[in-house]
Amino acid sequence: MTVIYFAQARRLAGIASEPLALPPPVTAEALWQELLARHPALAPLRPVTRLARNGVFAEADTLFALGDEIALIPPVSGG
Repeated sequence: MTVIYFAQARRLAGIASEPLALPPPVTAEALWQELLARHPALAPLRPVTRLARNGVFAEADTLFALGDEIALIPPVSGG
């Protein structure tokens, strides 16, 4: 799977995207645990960041698999 970081998530992770290989099925909780292990600075964003799987917002019970594109979408403010 490929993880794409947007806005604040990109800044805190220090990268725009990265490959991730976890044995399927991957729950949202398992995905977050791996992402936080790699990028602890993302912790403050977790409560307010949405996950998207292949362009669709993921629900808490969504399972992620190899080949998925996962986006971290934190809140965005406009001006």
